[in-house]
Amino acid sequence: MSSARTHAIDLANGHPATGIVWAFRFAPDGTAERIANDKVDDALRTTGEAWIWVHLALADNRCRGWIAQHAPVSDMAREVLAGPEKHLRLDVLGDEIVGVVPDLQQGLAETGEELVRLRFVMTDRMMITARQQPVHSVEHVRRAIESGKRFPTVVSFLDAIIDHFADAIAQMGERLGGELDVIEENVMQDEPAGEQRRVGKVRLQAARVHRQLAQLKAMFARLEPRLAAHNKPAAEAIGALAHKLEAIDHEIGSAYERARLLLDEAAAKVSAITNKRLFTLSILTACLLPPTLVTGFFGMNTKDMPFQNTDGGTWMALLVAFAAGAISFWALRKMRAL
Repeated sequence: MSSARTHAIDLANGHPATGIVWAFRFAPDGTAERIANDKVDDALRTTGEAWIWVHLALADNRCRGWIAQHAPVSDMAREVLAGPEKHLRLDVLGDEIVGVVPDLQQGLAETGEELVRLRFVMTDRMMITARQQPVHSVEHVRRAIESGKRFPTVVSFLDAIIDHFADAIAQMGERLGGELDVIEENVMQDEPAGEQRRVGKVRLQAARVHRQLAQLKAMFARLEPRLAAHNKPAAEAIGALAHKLEAIDHEIGSAYERARLLLDEAAAKVSAITNKRLFTLSILTACLLPPTLVTGFFGMNTKDMPFQNTDGGTWMALLVAFAAGAISFWALRKMRAL
C-alpha cells in the first residue's frame, strides 16, 4: 500500500526519474559523463562551465510533469517540448532556441523510413530534447558519445544531430535511386506490370522527404541572420547545415522528378500494351463477324434455304463463311488497318 502511494505521488510530481531517458554533462573539452536521473535537477542548477543534455520520452506521460515543474525553460519552450504541435518550427526566444525538426524513426535493429518529430530547447549551457518515438539522430549521437565523441558546445551537438539526419536522408536517397534503377530496367524491357505501384511508393516517399527538407532548409535560412548579431558561431553552424540540407534536398528532388517521369513512362507502356491488345481483339472481331453472319443465315429454319438439298451443301456453306472472312481480311489490309 505504501509503495503504491509513493508511486502515485511520483506520478503527480513528475520526478525526473520517471520521464528522463538519459542525461549527460559535457565538460569544456567536450568529454561527457552520465548523470543519474535523480541528479538532473541539481545538475541543471549548477552547470558551471559545463553544459547539460537531457533527453525525454513523451510517450511516458510522467515526463510532461517534469517539463511543467522542473525544466528550467520559458513557458513557450515548455509548450514546444510537451505540446501536440507537429508542424516544423525554429524560433529564437531570448537566449533560447526552440524547435520542432524532422527525424527518422529508429527501430530495434535498423533505421525506419517513417518521418517523426524531435523537439528541442537549447541555450549556451543546456539542451533538452524530447520525442514521442525513438529517433535515429539522437540514438546515433548517444552511441557516438559513449564511444568517446566530444561535444564542447551545444551548437556542435545540434550540428551533429542534424548532420546524422542529413546522412540518413542521403542514404535513403541512394536506396530510392537504386530501386528506381531496377524499375527503369523493367519498364524499358516492356515489363511494366506492377511497376506503377512500386514507382508510386518511391515518388510518395521522395515527396514527403522533399517537403520536410525544404521547410527545414527555409527555417535555417531565416534563423541564420537572426543569430548572426549575438551568436556568430551558432549562425555559422546553422548556415553550414542549411547548405548541406540544400545539397541533399537536390538529390531527393531529382529522385522525385525521376520517379514522376518513370511513372508517366510506365503508364504510357501499359496504355500501349492495352491498345495493342484491343487492336488485336478488334481485328479478330472484324474478321469473324462476316463468317458469323453467314453461319447465322444458314442456321435459319426457313424455306428455300440454299444448299439445303444439295450434296455437300454443308461444305459449300462453310466455304462461303471462310470466303466472307477472307474478304473482310483483304478489305482491312486494303484500308491499311493491318
